[in-house]
Formats: sequence, structure tokens, C-alpha cells
Amino acid sequence: MSRESFARANNSVNLEMESGVTHDVDRLTAMAGGNTLGGLLLRFRESEQPQWAKRIVLILAKRVAAAQNLTRSIAIRVAVCALEEFRSPWCGVCNGAREVLFDKIKITCGSCAGSGLQRRTNAARRARIGTYGARIDAGMAACHKDMANALAAFISRAAWRLE
Repeated sequence: MSRESFARANNSVNLEMESGVTHDVDRLTAMAGGNTLGGLLLRFRESEQPQWAKRIVLILAKRVAAAQNLTRSIAIRVAVCALEEFRSPWCGVCNGAREVLFDKIKITCGSCAGSGLQRRTNAARRARIGTYGARIDAGMAACHKDMANALAAFISRAAWRLE
């Protein structure tokens, strides 16, 4: 988070929370998150600074290596791939808009079928990671599940503290 966005968030009176939209309260919550995985993920998503990525990758790689019996280097590649998907989930064609404009006509994006999210196949993930196998697929699923659970737990704790 830049100094300007932190200062704006710190002085904001807008405490509205809305799913899928980042508000000032989200930025402040991320800064108060400490070094938990959920807090680090929020900081990484809300900032333009990649310094949080290394810590997140190491946490995820350690967990996935132990759970799926992967080598450290493969576990790190799996974690990096999962974090890249977390950072940029939007379709590369419509950039999340769900529609493409063609000669003043809006057409549902064929790449994402109107979801706005990028379709990622296990084969494409394996090619990006550079290795194949069911443990890689299970490792990706475990990383995504860990990130979702960490974010949910962190946000519920933050909401409980705000009440």
C-alpha cells in the first residue's frame, strides 16, 4: 500500500464493506493483520509492493510440500502459480468485464463464457509449473484452499473485532 492510500484510508470515515470491492476499511484491516497468511494475502492484494509475495510463497510451499510430499522446489513453483492466480483472476480477453465491445455491439466474452474470470485448466497449470502428476493438481487445490480459508478466517476475526 502506498503512503498516500494509507493516509487516505487512515483518515477515512467510510467503513462500508462490500464483497469484491476494496474500500479503505479493507486496506486498514490488511495493515493490522500481522503476519498471518490471511493478513499477508490482503496486504499483497491491496499493495503494489511484491515484498509480501515471498513470505506467502514460503508459507504455502511449506504447507503443500508436507501435505503432498513434494520437493521444496516444486512446492515453491506450485505456490507461485497459485499466488499468481490469486493476484490476477480476471479473464485476459475482457479483463473481467464479461463482455466485449464489437462494432458498438456488446458480446458475451467467449474466453470466459461471461464469468469475467480466467479459465485455468490443470494441464495449463502443470505446463506453467513445469512438471506433471496428480500431486501437482492436489497441491494447487491445497494452496487455493489454504488461501481461501486463511482469508475467510482473517476477515471473520476482523469483522468480529469491529463489532
